[in-house]
Amino acid sequence: MNPWFSGMELKPSAKVSLVCFGSAGSGGTQFRAWNRLTPDWLRVLGAQLPGREVRHRETMLRDLEAMVGQIVSALREVPGRIAFFGHSFGALLAFEATRRLRAEGRELPCWLFVASRAAPHLPHAYRKTYHLPDQEFIEVLRQYGGTDSRILDETHQLQFFLPAIRADLEINTEYVHKRSTRLPVPITAVRGLDDPVCSRAELQAWDEMTTAPLELHEWEGAHFFYKESQHRLLATVFSRLEMM
Repeated sequence: MNPWFSGMELKPSAKVSLVCFGSAGSGGTQFRAWNRLTPDWLRVLGAQLPGREVRHRETMLRDLEAMVGQIVSALREVPGRIAFFGHSFGALLAFEATRRLRAEGRELPCWLFVASRAAPHLPHAYRKTYHLPDQEFIEVLRQYGGTDSRILDETHQLQFFLPAIRADLEINTEYVHKRSTRLPVPITAVRGLDDPVCSRAELQAWDEMTTAPLELHEWEGAHFFYKESQHRLLATVFSRLEMM
């Protein structure tokens, strides 16, 4: 079984796989339930990075190029066509994985869905937080609103999650964009109206990454808006993919 993607065993007759990249520190199993909300021709896979969930004993990667290289290599085992969804840090992974596929001369995803992240070529608006002491770092996580408050209040559980979140935020914060030609892949970009770290203008700037017209949506919510809007998000996803 491919350790990189949760859900590979689901929907064996699916013609398209939506590979989902989560936010900093998150695992891939969060996306498994989406398979109950999508048509049979669409399989949802959650990218499972080392150092979390079933791969918690593995060493976390702190180098973006190495991480993307291993993801792209693992994608060879995903049958049929693929599309990418990435939220926050995951949007960066989805974008860089697409660029690596192009560099290797392989088939590109038929669609790229990005959420809650400024376009990668923009100067970072993100405050450096991954190095903060635990209590300050936890307060930052509370502001984002994506981590269960019960976990944030439980010191013992937090020691399991914090290293992965810190590692991914370090990659995200220290990322340096290398310019290249635009991707021949349609991009749908989505944000929550109250997102504190991704403005409409920063999301709109994804149009400089694609040769296709950018599709932009703003829905109710903050940085993790999609957790409350998953039905709307998935309806948007499969309505685009069924056209491909």
